[in-house]
Amino acid sequence: MKAATAFRNRPTQTLMLRTCLLLTATLFLTACGGFSFKKTPEPEPVAEVPPPPPLPKPALLISQMTPEEPKARGDVGAYINFINGTDLTVEYVMFKTTAYDHNGRVVPSKRSGDVNTWLRVAGPFAPGQASGSRHWEQLWQNRDLRCFEIDGVELIYMDGMVEFYEADRIALLPGSDHQNSCG
Repeated sequence: MKAATAFRNRPTQTLMLRTCLLLTATLFLTACGGFSFKKTPEPEPVAEVPPPPPLPKPALLISQMTPEEPKARGDVGAYINFINGTDLTVEYVMFKTTAYDHNGRVVPSKRSGDVNTWLRVAGPFAPGQASGSRHWEQLWQNRDLRCFEIDGVELIYMDGMVEFYEADRIALLPGSDHQNSCG
């Protein structure tokens, strides 16, 4: 009877052997999965540098800016011709200027005594329209005045909006300041 019992338990032994082998294989594969294999490094993505933003277009383009020759008492005026570089119609233009003598010293405004002299022009000036040569008299009083610079410009548009632009938004066209070099 022993042989018959051993023969009957054989399928059970085979099943147990298969289960043990299956568990061993599973444990082995699980253990192998925990190891870190050396991989070839992935190439780092190349960071794209965005192009710089476009420079804003000039608010005004200056085609002429020259001081007058000093009069007998030393009174000096100025001429400015400009083009409206904005997309809107301008009602008034206010130039903020500073004048210098031949030694590089600031020449104050004759009327106010301030360092800056404000020059006003009434429009309207449509987009792209030239002003024609504008003239201001008796701005400074100095027989030795050499030049003046435009430090900024205030534009008052037809809709009432007011914008101030620094000198970097004012473009000097070639030859516009050939008789007005402060540099």
